Amino acid sequence: MMAEQIDSKQQSTGQRSEVIHDTVVLQLKLIVDGFRDLLLLPVCLGAGIWGLIRHQKNPGRYLYRVLSYGRLSEKWIGLFDEADKDIYEPLDYQDKKLNDILKKTQDAFESKYIDPAKKELLLDKFNLALNDINGKLQPKANKKNSEVTQD
Repeated sequence: MMAEQIDSKQQSTGQRSEVIHDTVVLQLKLIVDGFRDLLLLPVCLGAGIWGLIRHQKNPGRYLYRVLSYGRLSEKWIGLFDEADKDIYEPLDYQDKKLNDILKKTQDAFESKYIDPAKKELLLDKFNLALNDINGKLQPKANKKNSEVTQD
């Protein structure tokens, strides 16, 4: 009987120390994840804008590369890896994601406040402006490439 009490006490202490450890580690991972997110805010914005300005054919080139690195860093941080220790029935979430909610909100807003013809005209003007910027930047890039090949 005494051996059972010692075993139970050691098991309880081990579980408690593991929970303390996992809680502290989670806090550190949350801090790292927060810094990563803080860094990604301007980097993603810059990558999206730079891609729109520099690349007419593949404007998402830089943004999607940054997102790939973001996904990789998410796996490296492993924020919720310890959820595997949950002994209860797994949570089953079949509902919509945030993207679905944002899309539905955008559609509702646009249908109520934005004229489709004006939207199309605005997008056309935006694309023309980006094409103009791309065209102005491309001769510089082509000139640099020709200078390099001549050397």
